[in-house]
Order: sequence, then structure tokens, then C-alpha cells
Amino acid sequence: MEKSVSKLANQLQEARTRNLEQIEKSALRAHGKLWGMDVFSWYNPMTYEIENILHSFPAPVLWFGNAEDISKLAGDNKDCFSNLKMICCHDKADLSLSFEAMNLIETFFAASELGDVLKMLKTFKKENGILLFTSKGENWKQDKIAFESFLEIHQTK
Repeated sequence: MEKSVSKLANQLQEARTRNLEQIEKSALRAHGKLWGMDVFSWYNPMTYEIENILHSFPAPVLWFGNAEDISKLAGDNKDCFSNLKMICCHDKADLSLSFEAMNLIETFFAASELGDVLKMLKTFKKENGILLFTSKGENWKQDKIAFESFLEIHQTK
């Protein structure tokens, strides 16, 4: 009897750990304000989820995303670009978008390293805007640490 209770407790603990990891990876997280902008991060979102959230934000969006998601949205449904003021690709410096997609946004830039993007972020301060940071793939955990460390430093200033 004691073994079965212990086994059940272990199974419950493992399930809880998996659920917490899934929440960490797949939930849109609010981080408060940075330079007057509302800041959100999202790790491993589905592309259609990004499209939906871009449509739902009530203010202009500065989106820092990875090349895969940016390319997919630029090819599939450019309507979601109407609320974007800026797109920044943080994992591929040579990413290019179609002329049609480029006409829908004010600013587009790309870098191969997240650190380079974070250094430039200060130049894009936008009062009453929204900063959305997304990352997926094998580097999402490192991106999460780097982005949240950046926020810790700059939100206190």
C-alpha cells in the first residue's frame, strides 16, 4: 500500500512539473512597463497564436521575433502587420520580406544575435506602445534568460 501511495505521489509530482514547464513555454507573459511600453513575452507560440495576438493588441506593436515566424506571417496573412510599427528578427541577419509586407510596417531590421537586438532596443522607445518578444526553437531558453535579464536591468532605471 505504501509503495502505491509513493508511486502515485511521484506520478503527480512529475505531472505537475511537466505542466509548469508547459505553462512556462506556451503562455503569453506580461512584464509590466518598459519606457512607457507594455511588455510581453511568449516562448514557443504557434504561428497562428502570434497572428491572433497581434490582431488583438489595442496599440501599435513592436515585435521582436524569430525568422521562422516572421517569414510565415509575412507569407500567409499580412493583415496582422497592420498593427505593427516595427518588426525585428533576432536570429537571422539576412531575413528579407516581400515588398508588400515591407509597405505595411514602418521599421524592419534583422540581426543574427539577440544581444545585438537588445542593444538597439533603446532606440525604439515608443510611448503607449506594446513590445512583444517571441522565441521558439532550440534556443528559446537562452533567449528567455537574455530578454528577462535585459528587462530586469532596464525596468529599474
